[in-house]
Amino acid sequence: MTRFFAVLLFMLAGLADSLNALPKFASRLNVSCKSCHVNPTGGGLRNAFGVSYGQEELPIPTWRDQFALEEFSTQLSDIVSVGANFRMLYFSQQTGPSTSRSSFFQMQADLYVSARLAKKTFLYLNRGIGNRFEAFGVAGVLPFEGYLKAGWFVPNFGLRTDDHNIFTREKTLFAFGGGQDAGVEIGFSPGPFEFTAGVTNGATGDRDDNTLRAIMARGETRFTFGTINLRAGGSYYNNPRSSGVLTLLGAHGAVSVKENLTLLAEYVQRRTLANNGKTFANIFSIEADYLLMPGLDLKVGYEHYDPDTRFTTGTESRIVLGFEVYPISGIEFRPLYVIRREEPTDAANDQFIVMMHLYL
Repeated sequence: MTRFFAVLLFMLAGLADSLNALPKFASRLNVSCKSCHVNPTGGGLRNAFGVSYGQEELPIPTWRDQFALEEFSTQLSDIVSVGANFRMLYFSQQTGPSTSRSSFFQMQADLYVSARLAKKTFLYLNRGIGNRFEAFGVAGVLPFEGYLKAGWFVPNFGLRTDDHNIFTREKTLFAFGGGQDAGVEIGFSPGPFEFTAGVTNGATGDRDDNTLRAIMARGETRFTFGTINLRAGGSYYNNPRSSGVLTLLGAHGAVSVKENLTLLAEYVQRRTLANNGKTFANIFSIEADYLLMPGLDLKVGYEHYDPDTRFTTGTESRIVLGFEVYPISGIEFRPLYVIRREEPTDAANDQFIVMMHLYL
């Protein structure tokens, strides 16, 4: 069954006549994440262009014209701007052949504030529920549109998707929007290329428990052939700790055609060196988003996780089928059906999920 749906996913991606993705929006427009977000590595508070795109381009046109606010802005002044992301889930999950459970879950409740100190220098604060917290400063004073970031932030690794449960986030460091660490980061954007590198404590909390440091790097390039936008990149993260060494090696890519269909893919190899030896884990995800009409996307995804390549069993996979609906400005609904498979015991635990996203 898993193989059937994986094949179906690739067939849908091949038959559709154009490619779209959340990095999907960046792929559609062939721009970097910082084109829409204040944070140069993407995510969080939207800048003026990101706010305009979310208000004008995403909603269903007839409803947008009827309900949209005129001259909408998240800037409180020339210095201070604000934003928010609220995501709540309703899910129903099988717990057996004829039993299930259901619940509401507040997935995200983030508030953002940015204060400009100079033309290219600002302070940034993100406060959310759970461990979702970032506080850093950015100075855009380096050549090639470069910047220096210092503070408490999420390392720039892979695709920063909004699905915190996707295996390439959940099975690495970044489950539920986590992975924040204290350190410094630099970035450069010469033409179609982007490169970031950073050094952080590599600690699991706000106190550094050793003298070792984590290092990271990420590179990406994007280019266009006619109506086709392509991007490809790779990421590296290495964190030596007293209990061993954690290394993440990643590769990602996206293809969009005519802003209708986007195909996103990411692969991460997780290497763990500890007293009991070295463990290699493979993590893979692929997603196709097809724009059925303005405000309505079809979403199909497949994820695979092998926690230890030394064994032939123990893998997990998810097939995701559903829609993204943007009825009016600032609101998204995402109904999804998730088919889950585990080895060696395949439990009846499929999920039906409806996510409501309010964004500012």
